[in-house]
Amino acid sequence: MYYRKFLAIVALIMSVLVVPEISRASIKMDGYFIAKKSCEAVHSIRKGTDPFTLTKGMAYKVMAKNKPDATHYLINIESLEVNPNKWVSIDCGMLLTDCKTSQVEKPVKEKSYLLAISWQPAFCQSHQGKIECETQTEDRYDATHLALHGLWPQPRNNAYCNVSDKAKSLDRKKFWDQLEPLHLSDALYTKLLVVMPGVGSYLQRHEWTKHGTCYSDSPEVYFRDSMKIVNQINDTNISTLFAGNVENTITAQQIRQAFDKAFGEGSGEKVNVKCGHKGLITELWVNLQGDINKDDNLSRLLQNAPAVNNIACKSGVVDAVGF
Repeated sequence: MYYRKFLAIVALIMSVLVVPEISRASIKMDGYFIAKKSCEAVHSIRKGTDPFTLTKGMAYKVMAKNKPDATHYLINIESLEVNPNKWVSIDCGMLLTDCKTSQVEKPVKEKSYLLAISWQPAFCQSHQGKIECETQTEDRYDATHLALHGLWPQPRNNAYCNVSDKAKSLDRKKFWDQLEPLHLSDALYTKLLVVMPGVGSYLQRHEWTKHGTCYSDSPEVYFRDSMKIVNQINDTNISTLFAGNVENTITAQQIRQAFDKAFGEGSGEKVNVKCGHKGLITELWVNLQGDINKDDNLSRLLQNAPAVNNIACKSGVVDAVGF
């Protein structure tokens, strides 16, 4: 009998401890929270855990407030698959309640992308047989500028849109030369040869098949927009940082600071650094959010994007041309 009572007490305690966070809020609410600035929403008000940066101007569904005289609202962030309900300070924006449909529609998910740009000399150290690596010279554009690898719609499983099984199979086996040729204008193709040296190995066909088909109906639009972003980065002190430190070590912090200087404070937080063979910096992965096709402002695309919390490579060497 005492054992049964003990189990009952344990069950009661556990039922209290495992109550979902929304039920612990003082008052449940309906409405929308409009973010007036880019600030953090967190899983726990006290601990500040699992932060997420809100997008200025976005509307988020309100679930509850923490107490009658609220300091925080519990909002739902639909783009998050894990822990979508987070607390945000009321000072971050404005609350709309009893909203008519004409006032606030369901929040629209902004498009998210990951831009992968390569430091080609380092890439070539482990791909020496590729034609673009065999032909690289010190005076070629990609010896002193970052090269386009790909623009990848997010989430990661957003790939191979309306692509045949045959094309998927060829792509996954890396038989890229057997994929259908892309219909690109002569002017765009000429520019692509410069910004994306991987064209020599049919990288453009792979990127279009796997990622571009989920971006646009047209490979011309996909590569035009991809190059537009890469060119904006290369026209800043970021490419200078790499070109001026060949055979030297640079840190992820230096790279992030260069992005902050070029595109505004906080931009660097959206950049991840990848290293490969012998600690060489191979790529930058840049988070973007917004409509690239309509927005020429890379600063805005960076500011709206989620931050990278765990940098893959804290520092690495900027490789020189040659093996």
